[in-house]
Amino acid sequence: MPEPQEHWCNCQYYCHGVRTKLGSRATWFRHLQRAPNEEERAAIRAAGLSDTFRTTSAGPAGPSSTRDNDSDEERPQKRAREDNDELPLANNDDIVDHTIDALHEHVYEPPDSPLPDRDPQNEPENLRQDPLQDVRQRSPPPDVDGDAEEIPWHNPLNDLDVDDLFRSARLPNLQRDMSFICSLRSATLDDGVGLKGEDLQRLQNPPRFPCQIDNPCEELAISLFLALQHSSEVAYDNIRNAVQKRYPDSELIHELTGISSIVDHRCINSCVAFVGPYAGLETCPTCGELRYDQKKLARSHGRKKVPRAVFQTIPIGPQLQALWRERGSAQHMSYRNERTQQIFEEIRQNEGYVDAYEDILTGSAYLDAVRQGRIKPEDMVLMISIDGAQLFESKMSDCWVYIWIIVDHSPDRRYKKQHVLPGGVIPGPNKPKYIQSFLYPGFHHLAAIQREGLSIWDAWRDVVFISHPFLFLALADGPGLICMSSLVGHTGKNGCRMYCGLQGRRKPHASQYYPVLLKPNNYTVVGCTHEDIDVRDLTSGTSALYVRNLHTLMASQNQAQYERNRLMTGIVGPSILLGLDVDHILGVPECFSSEIMHFSGANMASLFTDLWCGVADCHAVTDSVADWDWAVLVRDTWEAHGKAVTATHTHLPGSFDVPPRNPAEKMHSFYKAREFITWLFGIGPGLLYGILPPMYFQHYCKFVRGLRIMSQYRITTAEMLEACICFSEWEEEFERIYYQRRVDRIHFVRPCVHLANHLAAEGTRVGAPCCSSQWTLERTIGDIEFDLRQPSNAMSNFTEICVTRCRVNALKAMLPQFQTSDALHPRGSFDVGNGYVLLRARDRKPRRMPAAQATLISNFLGRPAPPIRRWSRLRLPHGQIARSAWKETESSAEFIRISRNVKFHRNDVDEFAEVLYFTQLAVEAVADEDDNDNEDDNEDDEDDEIPKLTWANVAMISVYLRPDQQLLDLSHGTVWLCTHDEELQLIDVRMITAVVAMIPHRPTLPSGVTEDRYFMVEKTGLDVTLTGVEVEEDDQEEQEDQ
Repeated sequence: MPEPQEHWCNCQYYCHGVRTKLGSRATWFRHLQRAPNEEERAAIRAAGLSDTFRTTSAGPAGPSSTRDNDSDEERPQKRAREDNDELPLANNDDIVDHTIDALHEHVYEPPDSPLPDRDPQNEPENLRQDPLQDVRQRSPPPDVDGDAEEIPWHNPLNDLDVDDLFRSARLPNLQRDMSFICSLRSATLDDGVGLKGEDLQRLQNPPRFPCQIDNPCEELAISLFLALQHSSEVAYDNIRNAVQKRYPDSELIHELTGISSIVDHRCINSCVAFVGPYAGLETCPTCGELRYDQKKLARSHGRKKVPRAVFQTIPIGPQLQALWRERGSAQHMSYRNERTQQIFEEIRQNEGYVDAYEDILTGSAYLDAVRQGRIKPEDMVLMISIDGAQLFESKMSDCWVYIWIIVDHSPDRRYKKQHVLPGGVIPGPNKPKYIQSFLYPGFHHLAAIQREGLSIWDAWRDVVFISHPFLFLALADGPGLICMSSLVGHTGKNGCRMYCGLQGRRKPHASQYYPVLLKPNNYTVVGCTHEDIDVRDLTSGTSALYVRNLHTLMASQNQAQYERNRLMTGIVGPSILLGLDVDHILGVPECFSSEIMHFSGANMASLFTDLWCGVADCHAVTDSVADWDWAVLVRDTWEAHGKAVTATHTHLPGSFDVPPRNPAEKMHSFYKAREFITWLFGIGPGLLYGILPPMYFQHYCKFVRGLRIMSQYRITTAEMLEACICFSEWEEEFERIYYQRRVDRIHFVRPCVHLANHLAAEGTRVGAPCCSSQWTLERTIGDIEFDLRQPSNAMSNFTEICVTRCRVNALKAMLPQFQTSDALHPRGSFDVGNGYVLLRARDRKPRRMPAAQATLISNFLGRPAPPIRRWSRLRLPHGQIARSAWKETESSAEFIRISRNVKFHRNDVDEFAEVLYFTQLAVEAVADEDDNDNEDDNEDDEDDEIPKLTWANVAMISVYLRPDQQLLDLSHGTVWLCTHDEELQLIDVRMITAVVAMIPHRPTLPSGVTEDRYFMVEKTGLDVTLTGVEVEEDDQEEQEDQ
């Protein structure tokens, strides 16, 4: 039996010159890439020979496999299994080893370009000593005040000479892209594009004093403006005109905020915007439509050029300046620097680990950028999010919207509408043909302030500093991502949005490629016959690889050569992001990440339902739906399942958002992403147990387990490893049990199947996926649509609402007295502490409880149970409201959504219970040592001393027993099937961690027993306040004491 291949390294950077055995080949290549010169690389190759090979090989040689000489792009494609008929799963140890390597490649992946020679004296003390530290965040941070030496780093994007690329471009589409990029590269604030006049002067010289309103008339005008922002424009105008008769005023809001929009011309058919290189055109280069209104042009004898259509952009600079102009708001903007210091301190204390992957700031991409000096303390970190929106279901009203998210805000503020900044609206109803031209005004402004710097007055510290905004991530679904990345998209041969190098396969005589790992049987399609791919060998793309491939594409001399290069590189053209200051963006394609909202709520939902309902495309000759043993949601079974989904509505708490409608009837009627997620990945495992065949059910639950982990805000390293293992196994198993190496089923392997494997690695790179998802933009669009009052002119009104939203946000940041209270502590509530708040209704008078409850209270207090006042609700720190049986049972079951079932943590174990009520019990306070030291020495009055009392805030509960362990293991921990115990208990309310659904069900257990049970469902992505969802509103009927 041949010896297993071993990988050795003696590099200076990681191994300190000591020959060390590495865990995988991917780690060996990473060490090789880090070597600063060819001599050290040769030494690493020599050390790479295993001891077994060294004893049998004569003379110096390279690594023991011919694969070692493959290029980085070829390596993933050439790793083949010896058995081409099956792709067996690796054992658990092998998976963990591969997983750790994969995680580290996204934690601190070194750049592809050589680094300067290493200086041992200046080397950080915390560098890795062994290859098993792969998931650690290593090395001490630079001093955020700028005193520490920055880690040397070379930006591959600086190797791009855009002028040279422009001159070398031969094809019209490449020339067009490069013309816009070159125009952005030369952007300045005073080049006549964008802000002008007083707006520009204010941007370059912002006010250096707090915004104050001393005039009562101005205060009245602002109050009316804010109070009527959700009313119709007619109502506001009528009131404004009435007030102006007594108090004539100017453009007060504009003057206070300094925020205005940039108006540019566009094609009447939304093909392109007449900006940048297109600014001088008078006809659309795509459809030929005229730019100006010809009737008005003729009447004015060519002097008055009125555009037929316009669009507006709200520049980001003035909005950022407004966030620093008030002391409290400026202090909030310091969160990122403070949190960065805390994270690096965690890394020092934990020997290279972060406590958990949560916010974007814990990801390796951000920490690397700080260590490399790319993100400085005075810079602000931005994310842009873009997506299409249909304003009305019944008419053509498509448009595109993009927003800016400020990472400097803490997560509990960053995603709320007051802190989300609209950037621009691209009107429809037609889809833009060249969306980059519509992004040009906003990117031109960003590029200018990145290069010249944005002057900021910090009201908290009373200093002026220059900030260079750093674009960290560009968030979009598939179509939106193509517009900004100019990659081929999911139908291309290199169609992975992470640009991981996976070469797709296609059906014979078809043009669309699919990310298929396993080579089909009897498969001879040219260019797709590479052997099986080990998914654990794939990593996300880098700027260095992108630059090399872009040079290849731009060298195309004719259309045929361009198409071949496009197929090979996966690039359609240069990304519009290359026009920004490349030292102030994360990179291309590093700016692009996975997107969990569309992935789970649309793509995966469509895949599962198409397969299980038997509606996926089926080859009429070589395949038959009758042979699909997984297609079980058909006819009566499908209808019964839809009714079962509807029956769960009353058991799903209100914090679960909109409950899923009957999928058998409504799935194709604007079924929302949240409905799909609650249905398929919340209640799905419980309802589909016993319906899906066991093999498919287990496979499905493995995916649900991984998705639930990745939907959390806080993900530990162990959980990240578990999710990575789940997804890597799931992708391989999916191909084996569904696609089955059949050419006629290649289309089953959709892009989302492969994207699942990137989720965990991206979590280590950019933090928890929920922090970089499209949920924020979806809620922003929903809020703006709510304010849309004029459907006859929807596009213009939608844009004006965005401009108004920007001004309102700026006003509230500068003038906090106009902010409305979040009502976190409504009248009559009691703050328990640590974010827990007791909410009414509450008993007006103390009441005596039934005997069983009184006994429990007596045992808790150690004295006879006194009369107590019950509370009906408890607000949890993340915004959910736990209710109680006391009040919920008084309402008709059809009108409530049960929210009295909770998860609580006791003795390091999660348990579940039904809350009867909440109450406060008077207990004797435990004296502190300091209090004892300060007591009066006179002990004569001890008998007269009154004991100090405090409140014990408790919940009276009846617990659910532990779940069926056999089913829990079978479902990979996704189906908690419990029975309800009537025995009562008292727990501290601060043990409660979440409101859950306990859904009655009568399954047949793996043991063969059929009985009534409850299966538990948690909300997927529980930390609602951390992603901008407002807390639940109080029910009016519970506001009064009883």
